[in-house]
Amino acid sequence: MTTDINEVFSRLKHREPGIIGEREAQHAAVAIPIVNEKEQPSILFQIRSYRLKHQPGDISFPGGKMEADDLTSVETAARELCEETGIKRFNAAHIAPLDKWMTPYGVVIYPHVFSISETSFAPNEEVEELFTVPLHVLLKQTPETYQISSKADVPEDFPYEKIAGGKNYQFRRTVMPEVFYEYEGKHIWGLTARILRHFLRIVDS
Repeated sequence: MTTDINEVFSRLKHREPGIIGEREAQHAAVAIPIVNEKEQPSILFQIRSYRLKHQPGDISFPGGKMEADDLTSVETAARELCEETGIKRFNAAHIAPLDKWMTPYGVVIYPHVFSISETSFAPNEEVEELFTVPLHVLLKQTPETYQISSKADVPEDFPYEKIAGGKNYQFRRTVMPEVFYEYEGKHIWGLTARILRHFLRIVDS
């Protein structure tokens, strides 16, 4: 620990800013796969297996937690993409990263866009179904948006005596928009829809 003011300032000047809590959070990456169908770009989605414990039947992008062997989030996204869809790595070209997102659940998500040069898929046991949606269809769509709020769940032993207002302190409610896209009866929502909206806003700007 240093108390020299010049060294303190030097350390501050020579660091890149990040996100508070990012180091302690879990890290995951997802792939946004773009497939060229009939000379038109389409986005590849997957339906999670109904046998999975978490989020069975939800529509998602390929993705998962960063493993110790993954040197970068690009490697994580590519590995999950290939494992879950059966795409060969050399047929998945990394195009660009999107903005990373620190979720309210303590997970940092790194989205990456990939260009897919094959359409012969062999999904693994985590995937119920793969399907594509033409990009122009999504760009024309205005997603349904709903505001979901959550309230702080304060434990019984919380030290109210240490904060102004004590037990009358007004904790803020967290409000998060849930967006829904629809295609042929399939509903894309949650984290996948928020990443999709972010991607669509970039390409349509």
